[in-house]
Amino acid sequence: MEFNSKQNRHLPAFLLLFLLDGEAHGGALWNRIRTMLPEEWNIDSGAVYRVLRDLEQRGSVQSTWSMDESGPPKRVYRITDAGKQELMWWRKDIQLRKQNLESFLQMIEKHIQAGALKLEGDGNGE
Repeated sequence: MEFNSKQNRHLPAFLLLFLLDGEAHGGALWNRIRTMLPEEWNIDSGAVYRVLRDLEQRGSVQSTWSMDESGPPKRVYRITDAGKQELMWWRKDIQLRKQNLESFLQMIEKHIQAGALKLEGDGNGE
């Protein structure tokens, strides 16, 4: 399970996690993503809908049309049992990535402290 863009790599994981809280339409999920992830990532609504479509194709989410009285019909998504299994796969993947990134940061910090590297805009490397 891999997503093309590195900045969107974990977008399926976040969407599945949000859907554990209950059904939601794509716009609500996009708004939640925008408030949670760094602004620099520029997650657009199209990416959210593409991922939701992919998740639905592999059976991790299901959608139905909601005919709300106030406004146009909206596609509402919910997580499936397969989606919960996928979410646990993402958990393991993210834990491994986090360990690797922590190791990287610890190693590079040693080089910064030793003076082999300097942080940008910092004359003393700290």
